[in-house]
Order: sequence, then structure tokens, then C-alpha cells
Amino acid sequence: MSPKPPRAQCLVSFGSNLGDRDTVIAEAARRVTASPMVEDFAASRLFETPPIGGPSGQEPFLNAVAAFETTHSARDILELLQTVENDLGRQRRRRWDARSIDLDVVLHGNLVGGSAALIVPHPRYTARQFVLQPACDVAAHYRDPRFGWSLGELSEHLSSGNASLALVGGDDSTRQQLCDRLSAEHGIRTFAATQPTQSGVALDEAMSGRWAKKHRASTSHDETSHDQPHHAAPPRQPDGATPTGQPSSAELGEPIIVRSDEPWVSAYVPPLPLGPHVEKTNRDASIPRLVARMQWATADTRWPAPHQMWPSGGRWPEYRLEVDNLDWAVTEIASALVSMRCPVRPVTENQAWWQ
Repeated sequence: MSPKPPRAQCLVSFGSNLGDRDTVIAEAARRVTASPMVEDFAASRLFETPPIGGPSGQEPFLNAVAAFETTHSARDILELLQTVENDLGRQRRRRWDARSIDLDVVLHGNLVGGSAALIVPHPRYTARQFVLQPACDVAAHYRDPRFGWSLGELSEHLSSGNASLALVGGDDSTRQQLCDRLSAEHGIRTFAATQPTQSGVALDEAMSGRWAKKHRASTSHDETSHDQPHHAAPPRQPDGATPTGQPSSAELGEPIIVRSDEPWVSAYVPPLPLGPHVEKTNRDASIPRLVARMQWATADTRWPAPHQMWPSGGRWPEYRLEVDNLDWAVTEIASALVSMRCPVRPVTENQAWWQ
């Protein structure tokens, strides 16, 4: 007798801002929960949010999420969602366009990975309060398998400080071009790196706490190693000083000094408050809410090709961005900042809107 497949906690998102939104989104939920692949279906309340980043003139979105258990793969769930979208008249024209129904797999157990058609966890949900706040209705305890934070902790973290992103990956020139355009075209405060930076493994060492251990092993007493990467650092000390040999924010790039609630983007990753217990409600305006991990994508290198799998395992929440078009990347980053602070207004008193 073959063993039963393992059960996974799955989180999917619902959105609609075209046509009869209430009817279409409720029908989508009914069709999903009717599938034999879906067990213990629980929906959030229904929320209304403004359209973000797309063509002008769109109606507000209705958004919700659903949590359920399944023994089926993430690809099976994606195929179910796409079938429901197609049956309900979804037309895919252009990115961020109005849509009658939009369904996404956000989380699927501890899965990290995917294919050209599916990436799990959803690479950009971490900046989207219109996903995170509804998720807190039904799945606040679900954890992102990459960095271990619960969805409730992540939502509170986004609300605690300034809407902000620290760019890493790609190359210095691309990050600086993005910052220059964000400043010129969207009026977003940006901060330049003052030294060439390294991406990839070194950042992950810093974000997982291995940087300090590695540094201690390579230095003695008060000597400072000049071979260490200069783009990230372990936690600040209580008095604001940094451990011996750890680069300060000034050594990394322009000091991040901003007004309360002023959105910003940096072309480098400033020191992050990482330690045995990460303070997930830190309100320091100079600490980025998310690290935006970038990768320049071509037809041959688009993630997640086996040789292009992005590293994971850090302890700071990430936003993942493939850059194949700078125009799109500028709009995407600006939209991510708006998504961190967009109003998310409940429009139903309970979670039975789909029944």
C-alpha cells in the first residue's frame, strides 16, 4: 500500500477590478473550494484596494485570500486556478492591466522554487499589503519558508517603518540607473552606493549571521580585514556602533536620513538588525522594509533555470525582481513602495461572501 502524499498548507490570492467584481470573485472562490484537490478551505474577508501601477482609469480592486490544505502539487493548484480564470473570462493583455479575475499561488507549504510558469513563494507578495492583510484573517501563522517570518509578522513589519527597498544583485550600474530614474520620474528619495558592491553569497552570509562568524575567524583582536565585502553587515550594537571590522552605513553608501513615512530606495544594503532574535517591529526609518534581490534576465537565463536559482536562507524578508526591461523595473519598484502603504479596506463583515 503506497503512502499518502504529504499535506501542504496552501495560500492563494483572489483579485478582480473589471465587470461585476462581487459576482466573479465569489464564483471563483466557489469553483476553487469545489475542487477535490482543496481541503479545509477558509477565505478571508473581502477587501477593496486602489489599482496600483497599471494604466489609468481602472476601478478599485476587490481582493481576498484563501488558505487550505492539499496533497497536490503547486503546479496542480496553478492549473486549477488558471482553469477557473479562463472559465470566468480572464484575458491576459498586459502587465498590471484591469482584469475580471486574477488568481495566484502565494505559498505552498515549504516549497521554494518553480518553473517558468510558476514561482513559489510568489516573488513579489512580500510588498503587497493587499495580500498580507487579508492573509492575516485566515493564515497569519503561515511562515515564508525562505526567511521564516510569519505573514502576520511581515504585515506588521511593512507598516512599522518607511516604505523602502534596498537593492542587491544585478550590477552596480543597473542599480544606480534604477535609483536615478526612480528619483527623476517618481520623486522617490534614493541613496547611492559609494563603493563597488558584491551580490549573491556574500549578502546571504550577512543576512543569515554567518558574516560575523566568518569575520571573527579571519581577524584577531582589533585588526580589520580589508577583504570582507562592503555591502551588508550584521546587527548594530545598542549604542549605534558597529563591531570591529563591520562596515558602517557611511562606508557602504550615502547615509540614509529620511523624514517619517518618506519612501526610499537604496542602491546598496545598509546594516540590518539581525541577531538571534530579529526585532520584527523595528520602526527605524533607515532600515529597509525589504531587500529587493535583482537579477538581469535574458531568454536564456530567466529564473529559475537550474543554473540561475537565486540563493535563499537569509533572515530578512525579500522582494524578488527579474530585470529584463528597465522601464518595467522602474514602474515595478515604484509600485512595490505604494503596495506597502496602500489602503486595504474591508467591505464585508465576515468571511462568507463567496457562499
